[in-house]
Amino acid sequence: MTASTTEIPELAGVEPGGDREPRPWLAAETHPLLRSRNFYIALTIISLVIGGVSLLFPSTPSYDPWSWTDWARGIIHLNFHLNQYGTSWKPLPMIATIPAALFGHAAPDIWLVIARAGTLAGAVMVFRLGYRLTRQIAESNEELSSSAVMTITPALLVGLIGAVALVFTNTEFYLSSNALGYSEGLATALMLIAIERHLDGKPRQAFVVGFFVALDRPEVWVFWGLYGLWLFWRDPRFRVTIVALAVLQPILWFVPVYWGSGHFGSSVERATNPRANSLAYAKFPFWAELKQAAWPTMLLRVKLFAMLLVLGLAAVLWRDHRREGWRAALAAPRTRALAVAAVCGFSGLVWFLIIAIETQAHFSGNSRYLVLGDALVDVCGAVGFGWLAIELASGGIRLLRRASAGAAQGLMVSACALVVAIFVFAPNFIGNNLISLPATHGALNYQAQLRTSMQKLIAQYGGPKRVLACGHVMTEGFQVPMVAYYLNTRTAYIGAPPAAGDPPGPAPNVILQTRDTRSASLLPYLSWWPHVHYHYVATSGPVHMFTNCLPSSSSAS
Repeated sequence: MTASTTEIPELAGVEPGGDREPRPWLAAETHPLLRSRNFYIALTIISLVIGGVSLLFPSTPSYDPWSWTDWARGIIHLNFHLNQYGTSWKPLPMIATIPAALFGHAAPDIWLVIARAGTLAGAVMVFRLGYRLTRQIAESNEELSSSAVMTITPALLVGLIGAVALVFTNTEFYLSSNALGYSEGLATALMLIAIERHLDGKPRQAFVVGFFVALDRPEVWVFWGLYGLWLFWRDPRFRVTIVALAVLQPILWFVPVYWGSGHFGSSVERATNPRANSLAYAKFPFWAELKQAAWPTMLLRVKLFAMLLVLGLAAVLWRDHRREGWRAALAAPRTRALAVAAVCGFSGLVWFLIIAIETQAHFSGNSRYLVLGDALVDVCGAVGFGWLAIELASGGIRLLRRASAGAAQGLMVSACALVVAIFVFAPNFIGNNLISLPATHGALNYQAQLRTSMQKLIAQYGGPKRVLACGHVMTEGFQVPMVAYYLNTRTAYIGAPPAAGDPPGPAPNVILQTRDTRSASLLPYLSWWPHVHYHYVATSGPVHMFTNCLPSSSSAS
């Protein structure tokens, strides 16, 4: 890169067909530990270590992660089958669960470590992106740029607000569901890394990282595909890679589905047959998804400040445009940082609309699908808080005119304290949105009890072969893939209770009766088959075992 390209900040990158890298939108990190490569390496190692330490607490995957783990075992044994019902195929977690399956019964915990590491990394990346955008805004302010304290303080505040808004307010879907092994936390981390690589002037790396995000959520194809078209035009030398990854994407999504089910569209069929409580069955699913799922996932004050940032940016652009023209207005470092935050917020809104459209098309519309958009809006809203603190401190310094360094720093601390007060006490009060950590811990602990109890009862009865020898096995619906995993069989061979209003069907020979959550119904009901005499075998934690086989010496009467 020549000296002229580093000294003149411009919106434009390389010319079409050129060889130079695009100019970064974010100021480069100067501290060695915060430089991108070192930061990503440290983030990966630390996140994996913390994910491993988390297994010291009772832990278990949930429904989808158990399915991924079960499929991975089938793949390595060349005996892969997708169930007609249940979760849909998703390539990203399979990249990790397939090699993890080589480690036997450690595989579920290996995936949990990776999923939880991704969850932590996602929160850290929200912190980092908000921090960097806010620091660039502060450093472009003449009253603040001379002091590191004046630029770092609001940046730290923004990072904290963004991370808290993502992790602790999302009606438990970020922390709780990802602690159970869902992949949205990992996808969030990869998405934000891809955004940062683009802002650092590394679009090739951004495109490759975005490839992995698109392996988790097909909705990402809209953004990733458009980005690929732009990069295809801008960077001819990268076109072969772009085409190769674009071809590989549908292969990884659909070819394994054909292998496991015999036709390419089986995952789509499953995704468009959601549970009875899905918003897809609402009177107007599109609006229900936005009103009942997307809107409540974020703090009101974060959404408000995201909107205020967009309005403020529009005012700044209009003013600077009238003075200097659009090119100069967009080239200012502060404006570029604000524009990035605004684009994040707008992209989050587009993401919500895409999920709502899918819900209208009878996809399930689960709230955890909204996490990626939520993270983007959280970045935008958090930067809005930081911008307010910067403008308050800057205005105070201008009023004092000859403020000492200590007084200026005091003004910044006071401005940040005021912003914290607004964040905490602005309607609606933050306590109404923060998750209950004791309740979350209790729910996660209950799910872990289901895992240990199922293992114990299967072993107590004599092991998987003896249980399967008794005949057809049925359990509560959300435990089907876990039971299939520990019985070393296909999920298609494990029955689930019928949907409400459906006949109970043939009587199972083994019933592992339990509740999905502590407040749910105990399923399946033995009363559905009054003509069958079931022997009580044993109880372990929240699971009860019944069979219509002859009682064995290992069973309780």
